[in-house]
Amino acid sequence: MIGRYFQEEYQSDFVFVTHYPSKKRPFYAMDDPADPKLTLSFDLLFKGMEITTGGQRIHDYTELVKKMEARGMDYDSFTNYLMIFKYGMPPHGGLGIGLERLTMKLLNEQNVRETTMFPRDITRLEP
Repeated sequence: MIGRYFQEEYQSDFVFVTHYPSKKRPFYAMDDPADPKLTLSFDLLFKGMEITTGGQRIHDYTELVKKMEARGMDYDSFTNYLMIFKYGMPPHGGLGIGLERLTMKLLNEQNVRETTMFPRDITRLEP
């Protein structure tokens, strides 16, 4: 519905959805300083389908551990991950692109299996 709305109103197949609730994003997603219930994250929708997810990530060790504790996570299990943050991490972000989804939408296919070289499902685990 969001994709349809933006196509009708703005003639755009692309829509950025931002500021997802913190509890719905990974622990490393940075909370918005203006409203800590939200994150500085986004999804990029193309023709109504999410093709990219990303956002700013927490770079401060203390803030990261605090968020993990608030979620009931055992930060001792993340020693290797947290180590780099102890010694300093610059502000950073990240994103992931679903190339098969993007290809599916570019080719107007109805199913991502049509644009995946080796699709996996409950009946196919090996090429």
